[in-house]
Amino acid sequence: MPLDERKRRILKAITHDYISTAEPVGSRTIARRYGLGVSPATIRNEMADLEEDGYLEQPHTSAGRIPSEKGYRFFVDALMNPQELSQDEVRQIHTALSGYRQMEDVVHASVRMLALLSQYTSIVVAPNITHGTIRCLQLLPLDESNVLLVLVVDPGFAQSRIVETSRPLRLHEVARINYFFERRLSGMMLADIGSSLVGEMREEVTDEALMSEALNLLARGLKNIKHEQVFLDGTIHLLNQPEFRDLDKVRVLLNALDDERILWQVFTDALDRSGMQVTIGSENLHEGFRDCSLVTASYELDGHVIGSLGVIGPTRMDYERVVGVVEGIAYGLSALLSDSRRH
Repeated sequence: MPLDERKRRILKAITHDYISTAEPVGSRTIARRYGLGVSPATIRNEMADLEEDGYLEQPHTSAGRIPSEKGYRFFVDALMNPQELSQDEVRQIHTALSGYRQMEDVVHASVRMLALLSQYTSIVVAPNITHGTIRCLQLLPLDESNVLLVLVVDPGFAQSRIVETSRPLRLHEVARINYFFERRLSGMMLADIGSSLVGEMREEVTDEALMSEALNLLARGLKNIKHEQVFLDGTIHLLNQPEFRDLDKVRVLLNALDDERILWQVFTDALDRSGMQVTIGSENLHEGFRDCSLVTASYELDGHVIGSLGVIGPTRMDYERVVGVVEGIAYGLSALLSDSRRH
């Protein structure tokens, strides 16, 4: 049965109050603070109905009520009014993100801003590097037996790995290898570097020994490149929430946050769904986030989704604030990436 207007207003008031105070909410509090024009007794009856219908819960022996997961879901889907960022906050985001040339630095700045403005734990998942095109792939000599393989993939995510050579390489040999890599690999998608391409490359070079060394260095260097990159900030904000004073809850959550594979899986799910996503409590498939809510969104480059970002907090999250922040950062990051591509 759909909720009538009075029940909707009472549920909205209880949700706002509980998000703000972290204390169960009673009928007298609602009557005093929210001016609904009805008596505490009427509010109490409506709260009993909302509890019976599964929208509210009564924790322990408290006289007050708190929203259930069903109540939060209805609030997010039907009652909340996302807060738009202020002009100062929009300027703050633009200033923070536009001060860097490397896109990896921009992502670092994005995850810091997300944590700062939301006051929850923030995560940004960078694009899978195998799906990007190679802007630069070079070897830098470190000593007689080691080179640094530097890889930059559009839109500017860089990684480097130290690779051991099978024999000492002279500077002119490294220069020849780099020239060959630039001529043959620049603009190619990283995922397309396979055995057939390596075979073609072998046929193009007359110095078989040098070519063999170059391809061995390439294979070993790329083998250790991280395809997924997850950036995390603001974990301390979760520990400030009263819900996570329970050490067992904290331990499960921190273990999940410490596992990049879990974060990658959870946040790349957002890439398969358009727009803002809010998952609440048991809606989260991974047990580490069953006491949390996640607000996630994707960001784009030239209209194509390339990564995701979001915020993790308790189910008593300030959804109206967080949705506005996540949308603002996602929009700012997308705009900056696309603008940098044009320039």
